[in-house]
Amino acid sequence: MKTKIVLSTLLMSFITLNASDWHIKNINFYMENDADFRTDEAYTYGADLSVLFLLDDAEYLHIPFTDYKFKNNYISFSYAQQIYTPKDIEQSSLILDDRPYAGYMYLQSGLHQSSNDNLKSLILQMGFIGPSTGMQKVQDVIHGIIGSPEPQGWDHQLQNELTFQVNFSDKYHVPMSDLFGLEASLVPEYGFDLGNVSTKAYTAALYRFGWNIAKDYGSYAIDNNSYSRITIDPNHEYKDQWGFSFNLSLKANLIAQNIFLDGNTIVESHSVEKNYFTMNGAYGFSLSYGHWGFDYLHTHTSKEFKKQDSLNSYGSFLVSYNY
Repeated sequence: MKTKIVLSTLLMSFITLNASDWHIKNINFYMENDADFRTDEAYTYGADLSVLFLLDDAEYLHIPFTDYKFKNNYISFSYAQQIYTPKDIEQSSLILDDRPYAGYMYLQSGLHQSSNDNLKSLILQMGFIGPSTGMQKVQDVIHGIIGSPEPQGWDHQLQNELTFQVNFSDKYHVPMSDLFGLEASLVPEYGFDLGNVSTKAYTAALYRFGWNIAKDYGSYAIDNNSYSRITIDPNHEYKDQWGFSFNLSLKANLIAQNIFLDGNTIVESHSVEKNYFTMNGAYGFSLSYGHWGFDYLHTHTSKEFKKQDSLNSYGSFLVSYNY
């Protein structure tokens, strides 16, 4: 109920804003898949389309429990979908020792406030898990395109459930000493998820080195509670020059609940015994020219549940246009 109240309040605030006070700053398109690692298990597919607006005179939109030093106010909107499967997708019977099939789709809205070196984000998600998402058909189409086997176990997927999430993150931009003549920066972060999809706390750090590094708070995977490529200076002018960076990140998670392992909240469904502590490591690169940006990330996760027999890995592609 509290989540519904927060969501309704924020949405009503959006409606009352004057459209002339909105300035589009960024459009992102994500695609994530584990096919580049020649696997088809765990988190196997994701897609996201997002848009970011800078707001004028929106001081009354304020993230709770933060001070008022933040001078830049942004609002983001996203639509995303994700698919989770067990390792053996050609088995039609229920696999007791592996995670359930799950399709997830949601709408997301975020309030982001920044100063010269700090970015705080409060993100609200509302969506569905279950057959109503149509993710089985999406995976069938993808597998038909790439020539993978048709999944046989969707009859055992998580049941339909309405989802609500409140996610918070706090990032800091720290310029570092040059590394062998290359620019370098560090973006430490902490945050939490609260909702019936995920409840957890985490801490993370992103390290970048290259030349003409993007002056932003970094690029991230879809479910990292972070909007990618939010600039440090909203008045930054994009020039027709190349920029490139190598990116390394590490994340530690303390997990109380994960619906993709624990099963449905209010109805009986298949579940596995999850690990309460997990680690994510990622490496990749960012390429930019003028207003355009391209990012690629390899993400590796530690074992998420007790009887998992291998680590999960997936690739993230991000194409962005920055105004």
